[in-house]
Amino acid sequence: MSEKISPSKFMRELRPEYYSDTGDRAAYLLETATFEYFLNSLTSRNQTNNFELFARKLCERTICPNLRPPTGPEGGGDGKVDSETYPVADEIAVIYVGEANAGRERWAFAFSTKAKWKEKVRNDVKGIVETGRHYEKIFCVTSQFAKSKDRLGTEQQLSKQYGIPVTIHDRSWIVREIIENDRKDLAFNYLGVGEAKSDPLRLGPTDYSRTQQLTEIEKQLEDAEAFRGMERQRVTEALVAAKLSRNLERPRTDTDGRFLRAARLAKQDGTYRQQLEATYEHVWTAFWWFDDFQFVNDSYGAFETLALESDHARNLEFLSNLRQLLVNSVIHGLMTSEECRLKERTKTLTKALEPMAANPERPNNRLEAQTLLLIVRLGSVFVDNKPTDLPAIWREFGVVLEKARGLGEFDANRLVSMIELAGQVAGNDPAYNDLIEKLAEFVANRKSEAEGALILLRRAQKLDFADHFDMIRLLGKAALKLTKKESNSQLIEALQLLMLAYRSAGLLWAARATCIFAAASIAIEGEEDSLIPVSLVPTMKVWAWLALELRHLPDFLLAVQTLNGALLGLPLTDESKAKLREDIQDLEYALGSVILNLTDDELRALDRLPDLLEALGLFIARSALLYTLGYAETLREDGSFPKEETDEDIQRTLSILASQPIARQIRGPMILNGEGSQTLSTTILGMAIEVIFEGKVQSILAAEAVLGSLEAFFATAIEQRVAPHTEKFRVTLVECSENARPAFEPNAMDLTATLTWPATFSLASFEQQPAIQRFLAELCGMVLATTCVADDMEALLKKLFVDEAAQHRMVMVAVAGNSYHRLASRRVARISDWNDAARTTYPPRTPRPQLPLLNLEGGRSEKDDVRDRALGGTNDHEFPPISDHRAMSVRSVVDLRAWDQARWKGTLYAQYHSRPPCMAFMFENREGARRIFERWRERFGPSDKDEEIYLSVVRHLPEQNRHHYIIMVTSRLPEEAERKPDQTFVVANRSITMEPQNDVNLDRFLHLYQRWGAFYLMPAVLAGVGEPELLTELAIPKRTLSIKEAADVGEGDIEAMALGARQRRRRGTKKA
Repeated sequence: MSEKISPSKFMRELRPEYYSDTGDRAAYLLETATFEYFLNSLTSRNQTNNFELFARKLCERTICPNLRPPTGPEGGGDGKVDSETYPVADEIAVIYVGEANAGRERWAFAFSTKAKWKEKVRNDVKGIVETGRHYEKIFCVTSQFAKSKDRLGTEQQLSKQYGIPVTIHDRSWIVREIIENDRKDLAFNYLGVGEAKSDPLRLGPTDYSRTQQLTEIEKQLEDAEAFRGMERQRVTEALVAAKLSRNLERPRTDTDGRFLRAARLAKQDGTYRQQLEATYEHVWTAFWWFDDFQFVNDSYGAFETLALESDHARNLEFLSNLRQLLVNSVIHGLMTSEECRLKERTKTLTKALEPMAANPERPNNRLEAQTLLLIVRLGSVFVDNKPTDLPAIWREFGVVLEKARGLGEFDANRLVSMIELAGQVAGNDPAYNDLIEKLAEFVANRKSEAEGALILLRRAQKLDFADHFDMIRLLGKAALKLTKKESNSQLIEALQLLMLAYRSAGLLWAARATCIFAAASIAIEGEEDSLIPVSLVPTMKVWAWLALELRHLPDFLLAVQTLNGALLGLPLTDESKAKLREDIQDLEYALGSVILNLTDDELRALDRLPDLLEALGLFIARSALLYTLGYAETLREDGSFPKEETDEDIQRTLSILASQPIARQIRGPMILNGEGSQTLSTTILGMAIEVIFEGKVQSILAAEAVLGSLEAFFATAIEQRVAPHTEKFRVTLVECSENARPAFEPNAMDLTATLTWPATFSLASFEQQPAIQRFLAELCGMVLATTCVADDMEALLKKLFVDEAAQHRMVMVAVAGNSYHRLASRRVARISDWNDAARTTYPPRTPRPQLPLLNLEGGRSEKDDVRDRALGGTNDHEFPPISDHRAMSVRSVVDLRAWDQARWKGTLYAQYHSRPPCMAFMFENREGARRIFERWRERFGPSDKDEEIYLSVVRHLPEQNRHHYIIMVTSRLPEEAERKPDQTFVVANRSITMEPQNDVNLDRFLHLYQRWGAFYLMPAVLAGVGEPELLTELAIPKRTLSIKEAADVGEGDIEAMALGARQRRRRGTKKA
């Protein structure tokens, strides 16, 4: 047991409310050695009388309460017994806590401190018998140590000699009862040994209530008239008293006695159910409070016999629960399966439940039995170590939930608790996550939306942030259902988890919107008490980091300003204040690193920022900014750069700051929320999405809402078979005064869109929220259809909108603008908001100081190949798991819509005497052909100098005419040095199989290409039956062409996309 977590410790952590909440339970201090020495020296101190009183009080506590005090001369009452029981009426005897029959039988007690304990015991027993009072039991208590062999021998001898059971308790028993069973008050009060704590025992609030309740119940139970005619109620009260004793963590003898009392009363006056429950609770308590798993094993058989008399599944639930205790004991190595006869007992329980589970005439009982059978199977899975059986069990629990919908009498609470508890062993099993969502829906329909949402929240709390996509699914559904005042604290917790999950997935705009919603909810919660809750601090720290990652400078300054205010105004401990100062300093260093890596254009916009940074206490960031603006002498003058440090020292320090990894990890335009044109951007599924707009308040809010909604919508799509076919999607946002509703018009050919937003259509308007949310949902659907391809687009949309309720996630983004205003008292934060703090302007000086960047990171591991998610053909493996949308990178020179319009039909070759040969792609549609090549020339220039357009010829295809070959066009993959660790590429491609009867044309072209080292790539248009028309004005010079044999194409080669797609199609044709 010492090396394993005990049952009581496990349950205390799982259900602390079941246990005592009193912080310090030791009211008296007494060491074992001290007490043993004290007992050994009683006679020398002449404390014989004290010991007799002490011994009687101890026996009253541990054996029976009805002991008569001595009335005779010193040293033995009437000279024969030191104490004896007095008779108790049956009405009272049945409710007392102590050994059985002590209320009816006459027992004698003798107490002694004499060193010759055997002689003293023999004389005491002889004297007791000679009184002729017909005692049924004799107890002798001695302060001396007695060897077990001697003690047992003496007991047997005397019991046989006089025909009366004799029990001897020696010093070992006394020490155990006083020290181990926490009865030190007896030693202190009656022997004067030990010490009472100067600070009295202070009950926790729950224990105080329990103690009051226990005292009241015991008082009622002692009143013989209190339950006359209501004997079953007395059984209930006795069981409540036992549970209260258990929860107060009273000594086991006290608690066991109360459970035994409840069992006696139940057998005498109670129902069958009460008899079951009293015995069950006693066994259950022995396991979870006293770690006595052997007691469970010993008691199981008798309880099984009693429980199997019933044909009600609710009664057999008790037996199922006790069997689960045996399962736990086996799993944790407390007993073997054989020792507790687990298989035999499981078979017996299953045999009893199966007829009930098959009886359609009792639907509630049937479903109860089916549930218990699943629980039995679940336990067996872990005993037999067969985790692969779990998904099927989770699915069957889902079936039980479906059946329970129409059964109003079915007790769903136990099923709900059991399913939630199973989350501790379910891990991140998709089948269990599906079950949890069904459970939440079931509870929402049966009780309330909030209770269903709490199930989702509790499940999300059990997940790790490595499972952030599952957290997003669960919390996205939960949060909206918790937006009631009475659920505000749970809403805040859900939002805080959701913002962190979004951040883990690289979805920073959705994280920001959720963070703002959470911060506003915390602030609102504090308004009633006129005190901002301390929980605002961690939320604002996350907001500051999000702002930094987004390069959103106004947000960052606002967050730091709020954190500074928390240092001054919130009741933080000294330790918490020190931690917060460290956190702010970390943010400051990170900002300084970002500043040192700004472009010249970005730097020019920050010429009024140094004084503001100083006002916010961000001195390191101010020094970094002034230095890179060219004002090193100002920093020397005001002491920011110490005189003793040389220019080289300063440069080295700032180089280290500039070289911090965070500066390279942060991407995107610097956000200042100025009045002019600006761009907000995100990366979703590896595709860059930009929103370009003029810096009006309404436009800023609309752009933030669009990006946040897109991130929330696409968040979990990364785990589906969907991928973008474009590297970038650009949205131009135009604010207008004419339209009543916003409009979104995507251009599938150009992969752009125009978003028209009415100036009067406020995102903060409550009345317009339904329309805003519908519009944003439609916008997301249109972006998906325009930019991505999927195996089944309709099924994907159903999964996102119906199964995952992605629109619920988007609602929290849509209301972020209103939350921002509630929190910051402004719609949008701009750098100009802090102009009052800017005393001086620092225009950039040239030349700008140059800082050498240092390699502060360790070397990264080399990869054998690149994991690619490809379009138009992949290898046979599933897409690799991706945890961050930014870890994907779309590489696409193929605009699928334009290629679909152009209709590629073949390739022709042309040769010239004085220039390189030509490879022309033949298209049927002139407009589409021109669009493809015009876009290439626009993106890569007239010569594609970086060879971004990757062309490949794959010859000698397997199982085909040897003259046939494939031409493939796709994107050049980056060189190893350009790749980030664990980066996954989405690569769009197009390919065509050429089927000539000989190799003459291809060989001639390849010969000329090798001679010139270059060729021209251009479009050609098929014009009916005539010669194709070469569009030479769109020609692009190329120097690189990949030529491979099909047999040489490896799994890591990009040509495997085209080759593999054809091989799969051929296999499919053969099967057909």
